[in-house]
Amino acid sequence: MGTQSRRTVKARDSAAQPQQDVSARHEEILQAAFDVFAEKGFHGATMLDVASRARASKATLYAHYPSKEALFEALMAWATRQGTAALDAIAADETQDPLTALHRFAAQLLALMLQPKKLALFRIAVAEGDRLSAVGRTYSAFTRDHGIERVRTIVARLTKLGALEIDDRAEFGHSFIGLLQGELFMRALLGTISAPSGEEIDRHARRAVTRLMRAYAVSDHAVRR
Repeated sequence: MGTQSRRTVKARDSAAQPQQDVSARHEEILQAAFDVFAEKGFHGATMLDVASRARASKATLYAHYPSKEALFEALMAWATRQGTAALDAIAADETQDPLTALHRFAAQLLALMLQPKKLALFRIAVAEGDRLSAVGRTYSAFTRDHGIERVRTIVARLTKLGALEIDDRAEFGHSFIGLLQGELFMRALLGTISAPSGEEIDRHARRAVTRLMRAYAVSDHAVRR
């Protein structure tokens, strides 16, 4: 296998299983890449643009990322991980009342979704999804999929307490994300509203959780059984 082929395989593996620790220099490069892609789009951006913005040589950039596609996939993996630690902490805290935890989790997840950077990444992922399927998978893994997986930890506690009845876990996950995003996310994505305040996000998340709890409440028949 040639040098270029080995680099391509290495970059592909890194995108599929991104490392949790990113060096300070890589952070600078990826931040520069985000700025360039957000401004010019995938097709308009060049490796030279990114290298110039990161104050790095093209040789340095290509040493880490052998192609624009590899750089973009690494960028998506890095950027979509930002903020997931806070979600993990809420889900793992068993000292909280589970309904309170669900409210906090929903508000935190929605706030992350509505960050300008996350919205910009979502737009790029949609635009490039057909051509770069790995981009869409990476975005989903660290946003939607990660949120659904963590919320299940909290919901399991609510189910154990007899507050919820869930027959289809996949459907519940879709319902959670759908209610949480709602019209607010779509309008923010389209740029028809200004960035929602923390209070607006919390209020929207609470309404979503209230509707979710009603939809999956334990039925009278189940209680009698």
